[in-house]
Amino acid sequence: MKITEQQLFDYIHCPALFEMKYLRQVPLEEPVSSSKLLNKVAKYFYLNLLNGKICTTSELKKKWDSVCQGHEGQISGKSIMEGISLIMKLYNWAANEQAVVLDIDTPYTIKVGDTELVGNLGTILAAPNNKFELLVTDFSSRLPDQTLVDMKLKYTLEAYAFHQVYNKFIDGIRIHSVKHARDFYTSRSDGDFKRLEAAIRNVGKSIEDGMYYPREGMCSTCPAKGYCKYWFV
Repeated sequence: MKITEQQLFDYIHCPALFEMKYLRQVPLEEPVSSSKLLNKVAKYFYLNLLNGKICTTSELKKKWDSVCQGHEGQISGKSIMEGISLIMKLYNWAANEQAVVLDIDTPYTIKVGDTELVGNLGTILAAPNNKFELLVTDFSSRLPDQTLVDMKLKYTLEAYAFHQVYNKFIDGIRIHSVKHARDFYTSRSDGDFKRLEAAIRNVGKSIEDGMYYPREGMCSTCPAKGYCKYWFV
């Protein structure tokens, strides 16, 4: 059983969504948010830093304009203007921090039991004392909840994958809230990794056994909500 990181989280979100999206290949329109679009600009910024180039603010604004094109009606003019402000905040934060990007988007493969999971690492920063941090750039207007940050499976997966790729443990995970200019920190231990392994193993087995059912609770933002009423296996 080989699955992608996106497939893992889509199944966790809702098994019926997974079945419609990947098996029936129902054409689902993924929701667009300013945070998702802003993270594309952040990735462009970090990739350039990795390659030794510091983007100018004009270049970042131009990139933001190009990312927003094609999403007229999905993102408001107000959100576009707020996006420019957030990009400038990110730029100033990186300048003040003298951020050093060590890696970004490196592919990884994790094997747990009979399930093989593939994906790409996020942004890895150099931290003081020759340490390594996983950077999560958060453009949300809400502050992260520390309890959820400490449990979030996505961060556990990134830390686990870092160990698989580099044969060493990540020193910490840093969530930077751009809007509020605040950092939140978390780390992962063996217990977190066992929890992740159990999730990967059980999701893989459930897919293999054809275990699909609708999971209610987050339907308002689900791209399959228009089809789910008529879903059955």
